[in-house]
Amino acid sequence: MPANMAGILKHLAVLVAAAALAACAGSPPPLAEPGGLAIVGAQLIDGTGADPIPDSVLVIRNDRIVAAGPRATTGIPAGAEVVDAAGQTIIPGLADMHAHYGADADTALEMMRTQLYYGVTTARSIGTDNPEQVALMLEAHAGRPDTPRLFTAGRGFTHPGGFNAGAQQPASTDEARAMVRALAGQGVHFVKMWVNEMPEPGLKITPEMRTAIVEEAIANGLVPVAHIDEEADGRQLVEAGLGDFLHSTVLTFGPGSGAPMDDPAPSAEFIRMCLDNNVSFTPTLSIVQNNWHFADNPELLDDPDLRAAMNPQALERWSDPEARAAVVEADNFEDRKAAFRQLQDFVKTMHDAGVRVALGTDSGTANVPMGWGTHHELELYVEAGLTPMEAIVAATATSASVTPPVGEAEFGTLEVGKIADLVVLDADPLEDVRNTLAIDGVMKGGAWVEREGLLPVR
Repeated sequence: MPANMAGILKHLAVLVAAAALAACAGSPPPLAEPGGLAIVGAQLIDGTGADPIPDSVLVIRNDRIVAAGPRATTGIPAGAEVVDAAGQTIIPGLADMHAHYGADADTALEMMRTQLYYGVTTARSIGTDNPEQVALMLEAHAGRPDTPRLFTAGRGFTHPGGFNAGAQQPASTDEARAMVRALAGQGVHFVKMWVNEMPEPGLKITPEMRTAIVEEAIANGLVPVAHIDEEADGRQLVEAGLGDFLHSTVLTFGPGSGAPMDDPAPSAEFIRMCLDNNVSFTPTLSIVQNNWHFADNPELLDDPDLRAAMNPQALERWSDPEARAAVVEADNFEDRKAAFRQLQDFVKTMHDAGVRVALGTDSGTANVPMGWGTHHELELYVEAGLTPMEAIVAATATSASVTPPVGEAEFGTLEVGKIADLVVLDADPLEDVRNTLAIDGVMKGGAWVEREGLLPVR
């Protein structure tokens, strides 16, 4: 072969290779396995806290995510159903780690369906479920399509005559251990106890009882969780082996809770204890603020979806101008707001220190509407000083991380291999976190949710 011809062929080979690389860069090859669903063009917020992907491809096959990334580098399977989501934002399905579901299974189902309408694809029922409700929760946990994925604690524990009279009230540590074993037999996931001094001093579940409940829960593969108000109780429970707290060490329940505390900040020692033991908090800001929020912002009641989600008695109360005036004109109204800001400061302090802060609402209680309250809690976290991205992570990845097996959730983020729970939004929540309410579609377990008909008719 002439030397000049060899040079020409070599040059042509380089050009062909370069052209092939350019073609790959402009249009990535399809994934090897055909079919599935590809959502294309949306801003993708994956729940990990990573930077959003502005023009993304999210590929779903069956119930799992099989590809996620920029359009320029993420292939679309041959024959896939393609959904054009240009101009929209995708976030993981929301996870609410503190909810209660009424007195019977029919009411519980209505509440669950309301949550799913609002893009809450996972929830934790925390301490008020009778066996009939537990059976429904386990059905929801197993994949019922018209409910979130549910975790339950069955019936929780309190001191005899103490807070929440409907809870189990063991008279001895042996009885408490037997009750925990009975809960395990029902198939529940958590064990809940109320550790607060109400309705009067001296009616707080004892340290010995708490320790027995924690030990027996762990021995039976259940996750112990506690409602607390005071740091001393938090310390004792962490030493006993508990790492999952509801509410905070800022007193927001009971006598005197309407006034700011003198020194509400968690101590450096307690923060270090929480970090060393991988402790999480679910502070439930909504249940405190919603004692006046609708009185202070009655225009919210113009939203028909919110009205459908609200407790009927609460809706009637907050629709009454005289009832609203009695709240906002009360002498202690500004003190109540100041006390609430201290609770928000607790959330910011713990989050900035690196303590896991999940998201829960105490929804199902009268003033916290199912589903809508989860979105409002995001707003309260941002008001507390978290960024919208940090609030979304709290409501997705962090909340998922407290469910069993702890730290091994298959949902909560939009990453390859994870379950495809997601919400498609018509507005950017990073610009305004309230845009999480601009819901265009909800997917749970890789299937689009039929939202119409999920809300109750009021």
